[in-house]
Amino acid sequence: MNLQDNIFILNSRLRILRDLLILDADPSLFLEKTIDDIDFMDHALDTLLEQLQHNGRIFERDEVVDYLSDLEWDFSQALGDFSGNPGPISAASFPVIQERLRALQDRSAERRRTLDETRSRSGAPVMENAVSSDELNELLKDF
Repeated sequence: MNLQDNIFILNSRLRILRDLLILDADPSLFLEKTIDDIDFMDHALDTLLEQLQHNGRIFERDEVVDYLSDLEWDFSQALGDFSGNPGPISAASFPVIQERLRALQDRSAERRRTLDETRSRSGAPVMENAVSSDELNELLKDF
């Protein structure tokens, strides 16, 4: 799985969600889909963080941690925007979803803490060589 591509796609979807909050969208058309999209983002961020934690061989791991951290931060800001948005699609307009948003904000904060811990560790795990030094010498002896 290419984490960087997935992060890019989620960033694009998040921009669309944030644009929706700015526009005068009809809640009867967009509220349920917006909530579903926010739930999807939350699930996807959980999944990506889990993959990052369980796979020590991720290519450019530090860069992926940074990208995922930035995406998580943007997601938390979007949740805050959704909570305080005065527009037609907002938690203020639909108090029923306020508790749900608080739970999502708590989950986002936990993921940010986990990513900060991941970032502050001593660095990316040492990758094992795919080819031993003896094999490498054998492969390069003719050059």
